Amino acid sequence: MSAAAMPNDPTVLGRLEQLHGDLRQHADFDVGFPGATDLPDMSPLIRFERLLLNNVGHPFAAGGAYRLHTKHLEHEVVGFVADLFDAPLDNRHGYVSAGGTESTLWALWQARRQLPAATVVCSAAAHYSVAKAAELLRMRLQVIPTDRRGELRYDLLEAAVARQRRSRRGTGVIVVASVGTTMTEAVDDVARIGAALDAAGVGPGLRWIHADAALAGIPLALCDPATRPAFTLADGAHSIAVSGHKFLATPFPCGVVVALADRHTGRGDISYTAAPDSTITGSRSGHAPLWLWYLLRYWGLSGLRARAEAARTLATYAEQQLHDLGWPAWRASPLAFTVVFPRPPQSLLDRWPLATDDQGNAHIVCMPGKNRELVDRFVADLARSLALDNDPLPGAMAS
Repeated sequence: MSAAAMPNDPTVLGRLEQLHGDLRQHADFDVGFPGATDLPDMSPLIRFERLLLNNVGHPFAAGGAYRLHTKHLEHEVVGFVADLFDAPLDNRHGYVSAGGTESTLWALWQARRQLPAATVVCSAAAHYSVAKAAELLRMRLQVIPTDRRGELRYDLLEAAVARQRRSRRGTGVIVVASVGTTMTEAVDDVARIGAALDAAGVGPGLRWIHADAALAGIPLALCDPATRPAFTLADGAHSIAVSGHKFLATPFPCGVVVALADRHTGRGDISYTAAPDSTITGSRSGHAPLWLWYLLRYWGLSGLRARAEAARTLATYAEQQLHDLGWPAWRASPLAFTVVFPRPPQSLLDRWPLATDDQGNAHIVCMPGKNRELVDRFVADLARSLALDNDPLPGAMAS
């Protein structure tokens, strides 16, 4: 860009106008990936956009040489999430990350510091970041099959860990539980994982269970514990992570990771920043905690719960509309936002970007902010695509 290309340059403004128009058009077909769109009025935060906010160093450290930060708000955000996930008041740690991948990497890094020779175990439906984090940390990874809905096979977990203990006794096991898999929103039950580790002879000091709850964590935590799977720190998890841009509707990727403080180890004070170093990145966004803090204050527990229930109601409606069309559809549980169905014709996928898998499935995710009009347009487009492509209706999918 030349020095003459200022913000009021017609070329610059034209490019921005075109980009905004393209993005708005894509937003009209955005139902295939998880991201809430019911963003409230954020004008009170506009004044902060001209400030560089850098939450460098330990999120709970009051001191530090750099003063333009929002770590006091970050502390509150972590506390709010920690409360949801039953973290003990005197035994909690965490921070606002750049997203789920960083949160998983941090959790496995902490787990490895406790159990340096441990093997990482996850399901075949785990997020791709688990394998990436294990590779970056040079940790062994073992993948366990799932059932047909995407939930971890606990019997196979127990058998695999028992075999591992016979050959690598005393090295420990790190399990990543998928609390809402990317394709079906299936939930691995942390209490059942703990029972499988008990049965395999893995004691409390030789295990770390991380709950990757990027999408489903907060909505599930708002449910009655008697009606949802067990996945919180009270259920046996040692760390848990959620995304901010999925259910909480930040307009940029971010996340929150929470862990038991007595299982966390930092790197001590850094003289340059005059603060302890306990996160993956040194400099971290100070805007992400600010937005999360504002959204959590704006919605409150009752507002978050109402948004989750509205999303589930919409998912029930979408599932029924697909059934009425004759197109098989299902959800992993009545609590899921995700509706799974056979991969539709390519003519539909050209207009509606949908995630698909190797088993021939696709899905839509009925996030807060989506509505019946969007679902109706999708179903009507599917009907037209089937008619034009002369595709036969698939047989009923397994439940």
